[in-house]
Amino acid sequence: MEDVNRMLNSVGKKIFVDHYYEFKDLNISKDLLAKKLLEENPNARKLSGQFIRISFARKIFANNLQKEALEIILNSNRLDEKTIKKAEEIIEREFN
Repeated sequence: MEDVNRMLNSVGKKIFVDHYYEFKDLNISKDLLAKKLLEENPNARKLSGQFIRISFARKIFANNLQKEALEIILNSNRLDEKTIKKAEEIIEREFN
């Protein structure tokens, strides 16, 4: 199995947190989600890149590594306070 840190870096930590429930919800099509990610992220350039992000994010969920991914995010010193707080809230809601 691939390293969760590597998968998370392929998604982007902030994007993983911001779109956690959308990545988790398999009823949301990859096409719809990719278009949304492309629109919302000014640094995103290609739709194909968003499909890669989605694949890695959903792989984290498929391997039940989302709690580990969120803990990595909490320990990151490169993320803004709002993202860290949102990750804490997700952990509280999902795992406690």
